[in-house]
Amino acid sequence: MNFEQDFFNFFGDKYSFLYLKSVVVSTAQNLCTVTFLYPSEKENLTDDEKEEITDFIKNKLKLESLVLKVKFMKVYVEEKLIRKSIFQIFEDKFKLLNTYIKDSDVEIKITNLDVEVILKVSPRINDFIVSNKVANYLAKELKNNYLTDFIITISPCADKIDEVDIDNIEIKTSAKKTLRYDVLVIKNILGGDILPKPEYLSHIVAPKSSVIVAGYINKLERKDFVIKKGARAGQQKAYFSFILEDRHGKMDCIYFCPKKYERDLDALEENMFLLLHGDVRMGLSNKLTLYIDKIALASEVEQVPIEQENVVYKEIEIEKLSAVEQDNMFGKIDKYNSKIMNNNIVVFDIETTGLNPDLDQIIELGAVKIEHGNIIEKFSTFVKPTIEIPYEVSELTHITNDMVEDAPPIEHVIKQFYDFSKDCVLCGHNVIGFDIKFIRRFGSYYDLTFDNDIIDTMNEARVSKLKISRFNLGTVTKALGIELVGAHRAWNDAYATAQVLLKLNELGR
Repeated sequence: MNFEQDFFNFFGDKYSFLYLKSVVVSTAQNLCTVTFLYPSEKENLTDDEKEEITDFIKNKLKLESLVLKVKFMKVYVEEKLIRKSIFQIFEDKFKLLNTYIKDSDVEIKITNLDVEVILKVSPRINDFIVSNKVANYLAKELKNNYLTDFIITISPCADKIDEVDIDNIEIKTSAKKTLRYDVLVIKNILGGDILPKPEYLSHIVAPKSSVIVAGYINKLERKDFVIKKGARAGQQKAYFSFILEDRHGKMDCIYFCPKKYERDLDALEENMFLLLHGDVRMGLSNKLTLYIDKIALASEVEQVPIEQENVVYKEIEIEKLSAVEQDNMFGKIDKYNSKIMNNNIVVFDIETTGLNPDLDQIIELGAVKIEHGNIIEKFSTFVKPTIEIPYEVSELTHITNDMVEDAPPIEHVIKQFYDFSKDCVLCGHNVIGFDIKFIRRFGSYYDLTFDNDIIDTMNEARVSKLKISRFNLGTVTKALGIELVGAHRAWNDAYATAQVLLKLNELGR
């Protein structure tokens, strides 16, 4: 069955601007994901059009028990995005080119008809490109990604010299640099050598493989359990758990111990300094936990405190707002009841790398503070995640990886937001179901407890007299006559939510 041909035969020219990017079936997730791309100059598809396409796919593919997810993504033909795609294609398919071709060797010319990419390379690399048909492959992949024709021009430069041997290159990757410090290994306890270059615990804010950390043991416990299934059912096994603390953070750790290592683990004591290797995953307590596979006894080396490192972040924007402006917008302050008048309220919103509060990360946080019915203060910042922002998230929020590159990390932001919202009621739209879960999770990493009282404007809207069937922020603001400008950006959504809170309160008196 040619799904793509059947699709366009059925709809004719109606959706001729769509490009079928992929159909991916995951039996593990019980999910079928169909992705369409379309040019940025085209208007967004309406909900009815999306539903029409989704219904066709359901009927055509006969997915039975699989859940169908259809994604529609706009494509932006921008130099920065194209440049990043080129080097990602090299990394995936022709890794050595990332060593020999630098950013300055790539020239991109965008016209209304096509895009020309000029690669300035040495004669030797030119031979490699020709023999491996790199230009053809690159043109095809870029066209698939950006829905426009690409002309790849290879420009051999006789004066460009390869500094290393092509057969003995060290492959470079695009991984972000991890900030590390030095420790001294005294003795390997189990699992072999560990590179004595741990990273700071406070910088680990998401699941991560092959992690090296160091710190002091706290709350060391041994527990024994009986294996219930498998070939060793009925046998007793031990596991050791403790909290590891370095100078700037802490993390739960666990090691399921083979019998031959029990004596070594029983010898561990409180306040020992250990170097550990393992994978960070979500633990049984719903917190990030290091599952250990290597342990070494170590000692600290004198190090520069992290606060003194030469790291410059963009400032978090906290500013006072004009009371006169607020009076003009919301009128007299006595039109609100005691819930508004007797509390300081921080209305906030976040943008994230995904929808899973246990795994995804915050990339933007915006908030306003309300005192006596007036919006008096603004809090706004990007947050630098430790993972790439997915394409579909950038499509929705217009927040790109470049925009958060110089932003402060979550450790810095969550502490500032804790101070900003201390002793205030927290408010947001669907805040109970989403936003507060992220805030509390990241707060817990730094011993910050967000146990503030909460107002959820989605719930407020549900019990109001509004005659609407959907209660998302866009629908509620429209029903209240409030303008929502720049939706899916944290500050804009927070500001609109503050107006919703006040208006609902006014109407409900």
